[in-house]
Amino acid sequence: MIAGLCDRRGAADMSTCALASCVEVASKMPGENSSEQQRLLNDSKEGPEPEGANGTHDRPSNTVHTATVKSSDGKFHRMTFDVEKNVIEFTLITDSAGHTTEYSMLVGLNEVLAVKGKRIKLRHGLPVNLEPNLNCPPNHLYIYLAVKKNKYKWRVREITVIFTTTSEKKLWCDLLQGSIRELVSRPKNLIVFINPFGGKGRAKQIYERQVQLLFEMAEINCEKVLTERANHAFDVLTELPADKWGSIDGVVSVGGDGLFNEVLCSGVKRAQLEAGKDIADINISSLSTPRMRFGIIGAGSANSIVSSVHGIDDCPTAAIHIAIGSQCSVDVATVHEGATLLRISANAISYGWLGDVLRDSERYRFMGPVRYQWSALRTTIRHPKYFGRVDFRLSSNCTQPCTRCENADAKDDLYPYHLTSDFTHLICCVIPCVSPFTPYGLAPFAGVGDGSMDLAMVPRVSRCANLDIMRKVSLYGGKGLFPLDGDVNVFRVSGFSFTPAKLLRDEAKYADENKQGAWNLDGEILPQPADKALHFRLHPRLITYFGREMDLTNPAKRRCLCCCRTQKKISNIIIIN
Repeated sequence: MIAGLCDRRGAADMSTCALASCVEVASKMPGENSSEQQRLLNDSKEGPEPEGANGTHDRPSNTVHTATVKSSDGKFHRMTFDVEKNVIEFTLITDSAGHTTEYSMLVGLNEVLAVKGKRIKLRHGLPVNLEPNLNCPPNHLYIYLAVKKNKYKWRVREITVIFTTTSEKKLWCDLLQGSIRELVSRPKNLIVFINPFGGKGRAKQIYERQVQLLFEMAEINCEKVLTERANHAFDVLTELPADKWGSIDGVVSVGGDGLFNEVLCSGVKRAQLEAGKDIADINISSLSTPRMRFGIIGAGSANSIVSSVHGIDDCPTAAIHIAIGSQCSVDVATVHEGATLLRISANAISYGWLGDVLRDSERYRFMGPVRYQWSALRTTIRHPKYFGRVDFRLSSNCTQPCTRCENADAKDDLYPYHLTSDFTHLICCVIPCVSPFTPYGLAPFAGVGDGSMDLAMVPRVSRCANLDIMRKVSLYGGKGLFPLDGDVNVFRVSGFSFTPAKLLRDEAKYADENKQGAWNLDGEILPQPADKALHFRLHPRLITYFGREMDLTNPAKRRCLCCCRTQKKISNIIIIN
């Protein structure tokens, strides 16, 4: 919900490192690399496997190929491919007037979706027909790049390269296609689960129109499964034969956060079973990371996870990151009741007002996303509060506890600190939790893989104060809550527990006030047992996700004006910043 305790001490120390994603980087001086060019050179060393490692092509690892080519506007370029670094460089030799230039552009092979000898049809940066155009000139080569259209949205760009002879074009086509197939990060086999009821029943249509052709273009084999009931995806992955389980590179869900949670739970549980680890043991030292990557095509109501990673819930953007094999590590939390594992979460965990909003909204699913606003109004009028105690331990990232924590009486080694109160909100964010309702992120200072959770505890406040809190989160992100220190307690934690009222005070005296609410875990309801404590533990960087983490720590720069472009077109091939 807000920045963690350490954010108050110094936001700079807490800011997550953005994984830069630059597809095209250019320099006007030959041999002079900008910092972004150097990053591209460093990040593109995923060359082919050593000779004979897996039966792939036996090509020299230190070969640089060069050719003189033309762009579709008639300008001559020098095209260079470094096999070791997997980087293509285009240098403009002469412009249309015949003058010598020094403009160049670097393209990492990781950003190349496909290389084709025949042209395919694109519309608005997306493929609409993969049937090759048979009327294409025989010496034209078509390179399809994943490029940024603005700060968050990605699309496909076509580069036409004209060779002198058809034989030279064929050599380059085979060379680049073979190098792309050997990229270790590029997925080859995916299982795609589609919730036909997601996105107002449009999930299947979204996949077929915006995603499927991108995967086919990148030569990814996809097994499509339409879910028919709750836990269908969970059961399919759990019962998958061992040989098939070992052959898939990733699991993709097309739907909302609920479907992804099914896929996540099944993948994580099966990985622990194979590793011989007890995932229900809250004191286990560490869990095993599933071998495959996870991806989401956001076709639900909130799409919080995919928005937190990509900064946007745009379906083609998520599909492009899957196709080119982008990856980042994501934290995961487990929920325990004694020796029983209840849930696995990679999003937001909330209790009190937000939990009651979700529980109430289930009665109004026919209203679509508007049901959340309607239930929020109903819950605000009712104004629930729940008595309990929160025990927690600070994350290792939080090295300077506040005065309240330093002066607290330590209970035990597991949870040194605690807070007992009537709570209006308990909100724990594993990731920033960006959604249409919180465009700046419920916890903008939380990273998707920073090894900590942001825990916000709001003791009982008035209806007006509660509305003010939620309004500031929606409009300004977590920074808008800094002035409300008296009402909001925020800590960066690695684990916590919640003990309900029935275990803390006399049942006969407080019978009417000891009622308990429900937890909201990734959009799913988990009732709070009246006589049992729940424990929540973080497992840092447990899964690998198809994406590149965005830097959301500066809400003032969260929005992007697409008209503010800083690119210059030099030729139909070269675009420089």
